[in-house]
Amino acid sequence: MSSFIKSRVILMQPTKLLLAIYIMVLGMSMTACNRTSNDVWEDSKSARRHMSRGVRTLGGKGGNSRAIQSRDQFMPGEEGYYPDEDVYANKSNVNNSSRGMMSSSSSPSYTSSESDFVPLSDQANDDMIAMANYVSQQPRETPGDPGSSIPGIEYFQDPSNNPALVGVFRPIYFEYNSSLVKGQESLSTIRDVANYMKRNGNTYVFVEGHCDERGPEAYNLALGSHRSNSVRNILLQEGVNPDSVFTISYGKERPLIQEHHENAWNQNRRAEFKVYQR
Repeated sequence: MSSFIKSRVILMQPTKLLLAIYIMVLGMSMTACNRTSNDVWEDSKSARRHMSRGVRTLGGKGGNSRAIQSRDQFMPGEEGYYPDEDVYANKSNVNNSSRGMMSSSSSPSYTSSESDFVPLSDQANDDMIAMANYVSQQPRETPGDPGSSIPGIEYFQDPSNNPALVGVFRPIYFEYNSSLVKGQESLSTIRDVANYMKRNGNTYVFVEGHCDERGPEAYNLALGSHRSNSVRNILLQEGVNPDSVFTISYGKERPLIQEHHENAWNQNRRAEFKVYQR
């Protein structure tokens, strides 16, 4: 009789072990089921995003800018730029006094445009003039296109090479992370350009937007576009023919000074003019 009881005890021990294993597996599966499909999808997107960045970096596609002339050419995702992850775009303590504009009490008021690519940190205050608050009229022709009467940008000259133009078409400088045109000097330059173009109807300009070397490629391309369009919008409000003014962004691709300090960055955050006369 005692041997029978012992055999039952021995048989029950594996059964309890299997039961314990079953309960553990069931608990783990219930925990896993608490993850929603959205959780799984977000993890998948993050993994794919960072793998894509790593592959592009190994392939030598880390940070060269490219020129863009329109919204259609700007693809934020293709270069791995995501504004929520950008320490430059999300900086909370940026000094907002710059690829921008300052006014006196007698100056006209320009408010910020909402038509560009990414949000910047510009905040309006009493001594700033922002971009024109409208989607400005686009030119009817694109320089260099087949059938266009205006040649490509390679035929537009640097005004510094022409004594008659160098005193009018001067660079506009901007503060860090800003597209506001600030200061009477910058505003006066834009008015001089506007007056010259209204007197000389055969004059066409490209406004080039440039950035310093800091920040992601895609963000700087967008910031350069903000800056060039900021200048263009003011020219149009000053009465310049919209068919005579074109914009292009080079981001951080074409620094004026190839050094790595604050003075160089100040000079590289700019809008420049290229001029064509027929």
